[in-house]
Formats: sequence, C-alpha cells, structure tokens
Amino acid sequence: MARRPTIIDVARHAGLSKSTVSLVLQNSPLVKKETRARVEQSMQALNYVYNRAAANLRGAEAGLIGLVINDLRNPFFAEFAASAQMTFAEHGFATVIANTDEDVGIQDQVIASMVEHGVSALIMSPAYGDDGAVFERIARAGLPALQVLRMASADTARFPFASLDYEGESGSGSPSR
Repeated sequence: MARRPTIIDVARHAGLSKSTVSLVLQNSPLVKKETRARVEQSMQALNYVYNRAAANLRGAEAGLIGLVINDLRNPFFAEFAASAQMTFAEHGFATVIANTDEDVGIQDQVIASMVEHGVSALIMSPAYGDDGAVFERIARAGLPALQVLRMASADTARFPFASLDYEGESGSGSPSR
C-alpha cells in the first residue's frame, strides 16, 4: 500500500515551504490567493487529505466544538443546532452535536465523552433538572463553555449565558447576554 502524501510532499509539489502549506491548511489570511490556489492544486493532484488527528497532537486546539442540545426533535432546537453548526464551519470549526432528550444523565455522559475526545469548547442548552453540577466537570477540564437558551449555572462569569430576549420592548427576539 502506498503511503499517504504528507504536508512536505505538498510543499515540494507546489514549490513552496512547508510553513506556507501549513498556513494554507490553517486558513491564514497571510497567504495570497494565488499561493493558496497553488497549494490546493497540489493537494488535489497528490490526493492529500489533512490529518486532523496529527495536527491535534502538534497543537492545543482540536478545532472541534461540542454542541449539546436538550431536544433535537423540537424544530426550534434543530434549527438552532443547524445554524450554529454552519456558523462554526464558516470559521473553520467542526461540530459534534449531541441530543440529551431532556435527560440529565445522558447530558452528563455526552459531555464527559466530548471532554475525553478533546473538544475545544462546549455550547449547551442544558436539560431540565440540571443543577449546574456538570459545569464543575467542564471547569475542571478547563474548557470554555457557553450556556444557550437555558441557564443552569448561575456562574455566568465562567459560563456566559446567551438567549433570545423574549421580553424585550421591540419583540424582535434579539440575543441577550
């Protein structure tokens, strides 16, 4: 079996440095469009596939966002999750989405799994009955986390809360913090 092409192979093929190819892979704004196109052409010609696992070993950021939703069967929460995932993708993040089905036990399990798999951050709409204890696990893991749509932890300094302003004067549903 032939070995997988590496970043060094792409750099040689494109006639560029490994560092330049790395900047392209990181979607750096420092790379000119023409250079980016050259690297992308070489990647395609070599059938290069970015090895996210190897990159994770080299850097601290996994580029993976954990999105924990309390009820994905509800069209509102499904639309929220889809919109959040698309926004994260636009910024170069992959998203792992979990449905807790309003079960605190499942919520604890999926958050523990996401922490073990090295997510870079968590965004969660807590299940009903969450007393905020799960946030201690998140704090011990040193992960940034955002509570959305529902607040379970009153410690909004460590775990900010964002939701729609249902009671706002304009009635526009603008985000509140």
